[in-house]
Amino acid sequence: MNQIRFDLKKAANYDNLARKAVFGYDQLFTMVLSLLNEIQNKPANVLVVGSGTGMELITFGNLMPNWNLTGVDPSEEMIKISQAKIDYHKLNDRVKLKHGYIDNLPESEKFDAATLIFVLRFFPDRKKKLSLFQNIGKRLQPGAKLVIIDQYGDPSIDHFKYLLKAWINFMKLEGVPLELAKRIEAQAMEQSFFTEDELLNLLSEAGFEKPNHFYNSFMHGGWVFQKK
Repeated sequence: MNQIRFDLKKAANYDNLARKAVFGYDQLFTMVLSLLNEIQNKPANVLVVGSGTGMELITFGNLMPNWNLTGVDPSEEMIKISQAKIDYHKLNDRVKLKHGYIDNLPESEKFDAATLIFVLRFFPDRKKKLSLFQNIGKRLQPGAKLVIIDQYGDPSIDHFKYLLKAWINFMKLEGVPLELAKRIEAQAMEQSFFTEDELLNLLSEAGFEKPNHFYNSFMHGGWVFQKK
């Protein structure tokens, strides 16, 4: 797999731009916590796949003092930004970072929940998506929840095209310059999309069940699954 790279300046600005491009960006992480209510007040090991700038890790770490968190990301730039936030919030005793991919983690280390937020877009074909889900599943306890949020839809249908235009308009109204909004659109269209049916089939094949679609906004959707 090719290493995913982010320009350091772009990585540092990621959160600010995401707030203008993704409806409810900051609230998404609290929403995820509400879906993991079974382990909210218990000691738990939680895996964050594609931990990015550390927003999940910091939100989870500050609100869930009984949790130990492991963040995995292939971008050195994102790891550096995450580590700085972890240091600032004094979470080093409960939050650790791994530079690399999920299959670099030992299968013997089992987690009570996992998140996969804005990561699937980097996996262009079905085989790679399935392998990702299977690798996550191997590291989860039976009954553990997996929360997924990402862009999705069928670019060939009119409904998708309508929502795509609305999404660009939303970014403009949020203060994103039109030229930048168009670049974000072009980048999104170069990345991977999936339909909800495709996602459900893949997760079922990977050993997950009980899907719940909890979030929807323009090009973005969120689901929670349970490991069999």
